[in-house]
Amino acid sequence: MAVALAVVLALTVASPAGAGAAAAPKRPNIIFFLVDDMSAELLQYMDTVKSLGRDGTTFTGYYVADSLCCPSRATMFTGEFPHNTGVRTNQGYDHGGYGAFAKHEGRTYAVALRQAGYRTGYLGKYINEYPAGPGYRVPAGWDEWHVTASGGYNEFRYELTRYIKEEAGGRRPIDASRGRYLVDELGQRAAGFIERSRRYAPGEPFFLQVSPFSPHNRVDVKPGDTEPRFPPAPRDRPKDRFPAGEFPHGDCGGPDCDSIDVTTLPSFNEDTADKPSWVRREPIGPKITEKLREDFRDRIRMVQSIDDMVQRVLSALTEEDRLNTYVVFTSDNGFHLGQHRLVRGKATAYDHDVRVPLLVRRPASGPRGDLVTPAIAQNVDLFATFLDMAGVGAATRDSRDGRSLLPLIQGRAVTGWRDAALIEHVKPNPRVPGQPDPDADAMKKGNSRPPSYSAVRTAGELYVEYKGDPRPEYYNTVTDPRQESNDPGNARTAALSKVLDGLKGCGKPGAADCWSAAHLR
Repeated sequence: MAVALAVVLALTVASPAGAGAAAAPKRPNIIFFLVDDMSAELLQYMDTVKSLGRDGTTFTGYYVADSLCCPSRATMFTGEFPHNTGVRTNQGYDHGGYGAFAKHEGRTYAVALRQAGYRTGYLGKYINEYPAGPGYRVPAGWDEWHVTASGGYNEFRYELTRYIKEEAGGRRPIDASRGRYLVDELGQRAAGFIERSRRYAPGEPFFLQVSPFSPHNRVDVKPGDTEPRFPPAPRDRPKDRFPAGEFPHGDCGGPDCDSIDVTTLPSFNEDTADKPSWVRREPIGPKITEKLREDFRDRIRMVQSIDDMVQRVLSALTEEDRLNTYVVFTSDNGFHLGQHRLVRGKATAYDHDVRVPLLVRRPASGPRGDLVTPAIAQNVDLFATFLDMAGVGAATRDSRDGRSLLPLIQGRAVTGWRDAALIEHVKPNPRVPGQPDPDADAMKKGNSRPPSYSAVRTAGELYVEYKGDPRPEYYNTVTDPRQESNDPGNARTAALSKVLDGLKGCGKPGAADCWSAAHLR
């Protein structure tokens, strides 16, 4: 398939003999959907999102550099690993959050794209602790800014900025939610952005990023709440509950929700005796299993609204737009619900937290056919990818830690691609002042957050080193794809430790650049 796509591409770009100078190709539009906490198993319930792989590219080896919201998003915006951005947690008092990220706002892909002539728009969740209240500041590079703060997690009670450069006149409006489900509101505003781009920048390309909070859990959960921890849109809830949905057991994208069981997830409640001490724990009991079962079904119900939102945005494209628009879909990190007896959360180096969907639909004028690539890709590559799509030169495009995925998206032959992904994490301090961390779960029994660690993931191995623990964690992911049999004494750990040593300090003064360090020796 890759060869066929490359041939088609060559035929598409070849100039007929004797023809005059070809006109410069029109720069493509780019739509980037970034969802929150969407683990890979949810993709099978999303028909519209899955369809992006038709005449598109699906990455099966896409890993985030840190499976925590704020560090992961900072890496996407800048094209740099967390150890180089300095954004390590969700909170400003703890080397993270907006306080740590603000200094990077002048060097994100939005700035480079706007300089390249793109009209840019951002909608939804931005960076943890961004002050979206009265007098908010629109970061550099954005022509439209529709962002909400922590109220967006509950999906119904939020305030949303409404900045449109051409209409602002110096004002910074904020709209109340009026009880409208946030994902639906973002879909409507995204369609409006596309229509306004035709009006205010005719003939010019646009970059649109839509970042719903869904399917992240609420952060205001209290004992006795009747509202679900993971709140679906009303139409997707069970018909016998208030507000009543449209299906007896809710909408799970085709399957009956009551037929879906969290206990079928790979490694659910597996024996953890061979795991590091922070993982080892007693089996998950029936009471907690029932909670997780409902959580899982609600998360599936939640992504139905995302699927609807994607369809709404794509429907706003004209036929001419479709000929020249890339559509990118991914998540900032995954999520676990009982795998390895880890009750509810993220931030581990296991695949359920770091390996997330990445689908890219190519412009309809480009090569046809579905392409699946196992090449190791990371969120650190998105900066270079967007700039490459926009035709920004290599000096800027390749100036950070990642590299453009565009050749892989287009099915071109690529030599010398990376062999290893870096995953790194700093454990948040639970005692820092300020607002509670939205990724800290209140469930104590059977729940804990991993210590700080660095890890390397290859096509067939996972190797992890934990701070304060002399024993590493090692899995052969070819024979053990669920990462159930830890083998810390494996002979391969010595070689992987050397690779990790090069990666975890890459890009620092005197160290190798991160692209070179991502190749096995």
